[in-house]
Order: sequence, then C-alpha cells, then structure tokens
Amino acid sequence: MTNQAGGQLAESPALDPRRLAAARERLARELGADAILETGSGLHEFHDPFEGPGATSHQPGFAVQPASVEQVQATLRIAAEAGVHVWTSSMGRNFGYGGAAPAVNGGVVLNLRRMNRILDIDADNGCALIEPGVTFFQLYEALRAQDAPLMMSVPDLGWGSMIGNALEHGYGYNVLGDHGSSLCGLEVVMADGTLIRTGQGAIAGSELWTRHKRGFGPALDDLFKQSNFGVVTKAGYWLMPRPEEFATGTIRCEGEADIVPLVAMLRRLMLDGVLQGIPMIVGTPPEREGEDADAAGGFSMANLRQVLRPGRWNARIGLYGPAAMVAARRAILTAAVAEIPGAELELRTYPGDVAPEAVEPRDFISAGIPNMLLQDRLKGVFGPGLGHMDFSPVLPFTGEAALRAEALVREVLGKHGLIGPFGLLLTGRSMVSASMILFDATDSARVAAARAAVRELYDRAAEWGCTGYRAHVSLVDHVAGKLDFNDHALHKVYARIKDALDPAGILSPGNHGIWPGRAA
Repeated sequence: MTNQAGGQLAESPALDPRRLAAARERLARELGADAILETGSGLHEFHDPFEGPGATSHQPGFAVQPASVEQVQATLRIAAEAGVHVWTSSMGRNFGYGGAAPAVNGGVVLNLRRMNRILDIDADNGCALIEPGVTFFQLYEALRAQDAPLMMSVPDLGWGSMIGNALEHGYGYNVLGDHGSSLCGLEVVMADGTLIRTGQGAIAGSELWTRHKRGFGPALDDLFKQSNFGVVTKAGYWLMPRPEEFATGTIRCEGEADIVPLVAMLRRLMLDGVLQGIPMIVGTPPEREGEDADAAGGFSMANLRQVLRPGRWNARIGLYGPAAMVAARRAILTAAVAEIPGAELELRTYPGDVAPEAVEPRDFISAGIPNMLLQDRLKGVFGPGLGHMDFSPVLPFTGEAALRAEALVREVLGKHGLIGPFGLLLTGRSMVSASMILFDATDSARVAAARAAVRELYDRAAEWGCTGYRAHVSLVDHVAGKLDFNDHALHKVYARIKDALDPAGILSPGNHGIWPGRAA
C-alpha cells in the first residue's frame, strides 16, 4: 500500500495480536465489558456489510463503544499506550461506502452509538445540540414529542447518525439539505485527549455555541469533516422553521435530450431562490432489446425499473414557507416548466405541521420524515442479499454533463455485468452524481466486479477533471490519488496536519486517504 506522495506505508503495530489483546483487556476494565464487542458479540456490524464471503481486507480487531466524553478520552489514551489504532464511526450505517469497516486491518472500531443524547432543542433559534449516536429517527421523534415548530432535513435512509452524516458532507433534500453546512459548533477529543470546542464554544458558558459558526481566529470546524484529526463528541445542528405549508412533487420529462433544458431551468430557479433545498434527478433509460439476456440472480434492468421513477428524467423538487410565498414560487415554477415541451409538473401541498400518516410515502423525504423506504423497495425486488456501492463524483451543473455521466455509468456497468440507478443531486452551482451500483453481496465475484467498476468510473471521471466527494473505504486512496495538482500538494499538507495533531497516527489511519507523513 502506498500513500498519495507515492511512499510505502509502514505496517501498523495494531496488527500485532498481543498489543490488540492488551488494549482490549485494559478497555474492558476501564469502560466495562459491555463496551467491548468481539466476534460472536455483535462485531459483524462493524465489517463492510457487502464485503462478500471470505473477505480479508478492512477487518476490525474488535469494537469499543464508549458512553461518555471521558470514556472516549480513556479509549484514546489506552490505544496510544498500547500502540494500536482506532477507527471512528458514529452509527456506521452508510453501507454504500463501507459502513464502519476500517481502512487498515486489525484496529479498534471506536463506535459512538451509545453517546446518543439530545442535549438541547432550541425551538426559537432553530437548532439542537446532539451527540454522535443521535439518529435522524431519534431527533424527529423528539421534535414531535415537544411539538417543536421545526422541520428536519433527512437523507434517503433515516437510521444513520446526524453528526456522522454531516461530517461526511452528506445530503438531504429540503431547505437545509447540505448537512455539513448545518453543523454549528463542535466538541472534539484530540488524539492526545485534549477536549476542544470550536467557534463560540471556546468561551466557557457561551449561549451562542450552536447559533454562530465562527469565533475569534480561524474556524476549525471543517478540519474535522472527512478527516481523521479528532473525534467529534457533540455538535450544534441547525434545523429549519416549520413552514406554514410546503409543496412537493416532480417534474417529468420523456425525451432523452430534455435533460439539457431541464437542468438549465432548475439551475436558474435555484439561483433565483425559487426552488429550495437540493432537487434530485433520476434517469430511467429506455428499454433495449436483449439488455437482460445475461442477468443473473434477478439483477436486471427490468427489475431495476420497478424501483425507478416514471419518465426518462424525473426531478423531485420542493417549495417551503408562508402559503403566499409557496403560491408565488409555484406560479413561477409552473411557467418555467411550460417552456419545456412535454414536461409535466405534479405537486402535492401539505400544511407544515402535517402528521406523518397524512403524507404520501413518496413525499416523506421532502417532508423531513425519516424512513427506510428506499432500502425496503430495493430489497423487495432484489432480495436480502442485495449489496450496493456508491459512485459519487462532483459534476458541472449542465444537462450535457448529466448525459455524459449517465452514459459513462451505463457503459462501465454493462461491461462488468452490473446495474444501478443513476441520479443527480443539484447543489446550486454544481451537481453530485448519486449512482448506486447494485450487486449480489453473497457472491464474492460480484463484490469484486462492483469494486472494479467503481474504480474504473473514478478513473474515467478524473479525465474530465471531476472526482468523488466521497468514496468506499476500499477506494479512498484511489480517489484521493486523483487530487494531483502540484504533485498531490493538498494531501501532503493533510499529512503535515496529521503529524502535528496525531503524531502517533492512532486516529483512523487512511480515512479519506489521509496518512501520517511518517509513512511517506
């Protein structure tokens, strides 16, 4: 294995089973035996859930689940003294990127699920203070129990950590759909056990920690997103005021070339502030004769179409606010859609305080209601052995880029005998491809094919000057290697920061391709 500067990485001392055993014994004594998970006691949850049979890479030694900041500090102290590394996860449920599986074998998964307190909900200022084990489901139920006049932004699956999703630059779909930007004020345990609070939290007793993002001096919050420089143990999280009403639905286009005017129209309306949040476009390719002739195990385009949206292109959108503003936005949107021949606009309107049982399930996401419908639908069609791996490059905000990206995905997946939906998240001035590569996770050959396909997709996207905003744990070095400006200068700076903040390299080595400089 090499790092991004081309150097050979040192073997991790955590691979020494004696050191690992010593760390496990000490952690069990200090945190309690119930904080330790080993083979046969739940450790399977901290492997890549789609690694396939006989996997030998990304294997955890054991998992530890601290219940407090003090226990996180104790875990890092013991790990450093024992000479083992830890791999931090919040819930560890973003399966398309490897779940909680570590980049390097043999380490300790530091899982924060037991730190799941909602410490404060500030309804007046639209924010909450939470721990990393708090899921989208959990906060949603707390808001309902208090009848707090707030609306959440939720991703496609609601079982994950809110902080973990935001630290990974995750997305939802309504007004505050850029979840990384919703964080305001972090509490972080550094590798040496030092506890810091960013922004206004650096002032003891500040009431503004979760309300004002910056403090005096450099804003460090982004340093702890998609990195391995510290362990986030609390965070402020912004929520949107519950609107008087909202309208959600789809724009449906049937022509192949309709994506060009559709994207141009959506970009204009987003920049004008008419459309809010993060619209999503899904492409459903037309049927082709013989396309499923070699499909195995039900992984066919015909079956995939059962879970895709109708129309060649289907854009999910939302409008939020006072009823008069929603009506005004709707009128502008209706006129804009009418300019695309054949395009159909379908909208449903709800009061902002609508009960979940009164919302059509297809509108749960736009309504900020956490759910698991996507997983249920996919498994209902493809069976319990379904695995997926995500390809998520950042693209220019043009219809031409959308066509090129979809053609690439179809070409490469066809070459490897794979299928998957092609989607686009529209972020205002760019797009993020959201392509799920589907495969039979019980078949090691299909797992290998998926990884090879995604690797090839990132290679091809890099030829356009595009790379991923996230990557599966098995591909983090490969994707990081695409950031080649000035001889990989950025990752060399990351390594220098890593050496300064974590000189022993114990925190999540290899996370997002960031390795200690000593390994170069």
